[in-house]
Amino acid sequence: MKKYLEKHLDWQTDEIVNQYDELPLWSSVFGQLILNNFPINKYDQYLDVGCGTGFPLIDIAQRLGDKCRSIGIDSWHSAVRRAKTKIETIGTEYIQVIEADASDIPFSDNFFDLITSNLGINNFANPQKVLTEIYRVLKSGRTFCTTTNLVGTFDEFYTIFEKVLHLTGLYEKYRIKYHKHLDHRGTLESMRELLISSGFKIEREISTSYVMRFLNGSTFLNHSVIIVGFIDAWRSMLDTDDKEKFFEHLERSLNVYSEIDGELRLSIPMVYFECRK
Repeated sequence: MKKYLEKHLDWQTDEIVNQYDELPLWSSVFGQLILNNFPINKYDQYLDVGCGTGFPLIDIAQRLGDKCRSIGIDSWHSAVRRAKTKIETIGTEYIQVIEADASDIPFSDNFFDLITSNLGINNFANPQKVLTEIYRVLKSGRTFCTTTNLVGTFDEFYTIFEKVLHLTGLYEKYRIKYHKHLDHRGTLESMRELLISSGFKIEREISTSYVMRFLNGSTFLNHSVIIVGFIDAWRSMLDTDDKEKFFEHLERSLNVYSEIDGELRLSIPMVYFECRK
């Protein structure tokens, strides 16, 4: 008997709703790039590095089927726990999540047929070491797919941010911190170099972008995704005495910009790399 003829997932239960309605806004667009392009094949072992709460690990694993052992690793304890709950809820026993550091992947050399990492490169403390580990555990001739955002992310916002630093007389004080923050993201060229220096051959590259839209600066700064993923870096640039004055000016400037344009549109350049060992 086919499993799908016996298996029931009731969309009206809290457990299924909690699993179904949780796709992360920020990573979903990047993950879709992987889902639309990763090479589907008969694999024995699949790994997702930096799997977070299970996206796109769980979706890719289900597309590959239960003959493939699918594994996600992440050092984020709460996210790993949530991913395990999702896997248990939908009854996919062939998917496993391990709490582990991506710079020390707990598998032997040449173990995996396919490896993915969605938005990992910008978030790893030592991306070169992680890529070296990914190369080590990937079988020869097999595929590594990854996505990342690039320099130019929220470019419209940072143009206003820098103007406000000048207007408030804080630019010289925070110039080094500000540009260090801007430069922590890679360019297309630096991402290519990072992958190639780790031993990979880039076989496919897709550059694209998308736009996040907000009513104004106030809604942008108060959005949960911005608070969780971005605002700490902006706040930590400034001393306590300067923070309130600066952000008051910043929010006002973003709102004026939004009023003129009718909305606040922020662009995010992104790239998908498909690499071969």
